[in-house]
Amino acid sequence: MHKTWKKPLHKRKVWAKISWPGRLVYYMQPLVEHLFDIWLQQLPFPTLLKCVYTCGMLFFILLPVLYPMMVLGLYYAVFQYVGEKHLDFVFPPNWDLLGAATNLWYFQVTNKKYMLFVTMYIDRYRVIITAISSTVDYMRMALCFVFG
Repeated sequence: MHKTWKKPLHKRKVWAKISWPGRLVYYMQPLVEHLFDIWLQQLPFPTLLKCVYTCGMLFFILLPVLYPMMVLGLYYAVFQYVGEKHLDFVFPPNWDLLGAATNLWYFQVTNKKYMLFVTMYIDRYRVIITAISSTVDYMRMALCFVFG
């Protein structure tokens, strides 16, 4: 962030003329440079960890958007609870947040065959993701040996 404030663009007269998306791009430049530096790290840093790190960074970037959405959802749930329990409102199924949360909370797979099927699918995709990331690492290693 220290580099951002020292740039010549940060002058009052010029800054007032820049649009909101332009300011957003201006402030996102250090973050994007950091992500590029992470993805261009040398070989011992595996691709899977780069993906996890990037997802974590995106979560923290989107946190200012996610937090108000969570607060609005919580207030809507309180409004729905009070409306249903005390005022006898009936919410339509598409707007029934408490019913959806209850169904999600008490969801369980009763058929053991389906449970095995879901477990096998999860294991399959975990192995595929690990294989793809390892392939990328090995390809980078081979290219480093050829061109390095």
